[in-house]
Amino acid sequence: MRQNNIEKELVLNYISSAKKSVTISDIKTAIDFQVDNRTVQRWLNSAAKKGLVLITGERKARKYVNIPQKSKPTFKFLEDLPSSKQQELLSMLRTMWTHNSTALEGNTLNLGETQFILNEGLTVSGKPLKDHKEVMGHATAIDLLYDMISSELTVNKIKQLHKAVQTDVIFDIDKPYGNFKVVPNGTYLLLENNSRVYHAYSRPFDVPKLIVALVEYIESCHPHGIDEAITMYATAHLIFGQIHPFWDGNGRIARLIANLILLRAGFAPLVIPATRRLDYIAILSRYSAKHEAPTVGVPLYHVGNELKAFTSFCKECYQDTINLIEGIK
Repeated sequence: MRQNNIEKELVLNYISSAKKSVTISDIKTAIDFQVDNRTVQRWLNSAAKKGLVLITGERKARKYVNIPQKSKPTFKFLEDLPSSKQQELLSMLRTMWTHNSTALEGNTLNLGETQFILNEGLTVSGKPLKDHKEVMGHATAIDLLYDMISSELTVNKIKQLHKAVQTDVIFDIDKPYGNFKVVPNGTYLLLENNSRVYHAYSRPFDVPKLIVALVEYIESCHPHGIDEAITMYATAHLIFGQIHPFWDGNGRIARLIANLILLRAGFAPLVIPATRRLDYIAILSRYSAKHEAPTVGVPLYHVGNELKAFTSFCKECYQDTINLIEGIK
């Protein structure tokens, strides 16, 4: 068994160092392994499932090529934990973040069901397929966001996040998939006196330039402490929500890209609990009721009591993440 493991490692190392696609015969010539070809094929099929090797061709024409691996992002808030604990925490954060963010938008899966789907890749009986797709899509978007920690945020990357969270591809010119809205959108705000008022989001014509301005804001954020980071998170979240650049999925994406500020500064992501959905909506509604959505040539956001209230709310929510980390430690 030990000899098999050594030969398996030699086979994978050879493919990793090869400059081109190779066949089983090429590998045999280079390594002269002692196991049968089917065993080597089984090793390589397993490596392909893990995303380490790409297989092309069929039967004798089958070839194998190494897939370059992306460097894993570093998380400063995990540095004092052993590797096993780091993976445990990241997995729990991914589940908690996905569950709460999708539940804020009406997803019916509970935390345990979300964890089951992400860990096992199976469906939960009696639950809508749409809800399953939303969970898988949001988890994929988190992985995409992690790749942005050490790279530049761009407009195209924001569109990639939309493709991830918008798992139902609808062939409708008024509902672009992975692209900005083409028709105006807005929402009815329920105010504290029980009155309803319509709030229009930014015009489709303005969206491209406004998103560029938002990207510039996020790229300029270099907080010196957690309080400043959460203030910047709240600001970025509000800006994106007011622009509302996509026909759907805006809330999930707002909570994703705003967290880029915290992650880059070495802090854990901020997760808004679904249990505080009513407070969340009410605070955002108060901001929207007082301030019109941004247009080109005017400020992206307004400093005032409404932004301060949302920042305070976000600071309260951040304690949930801290409690989770402390629980694992």
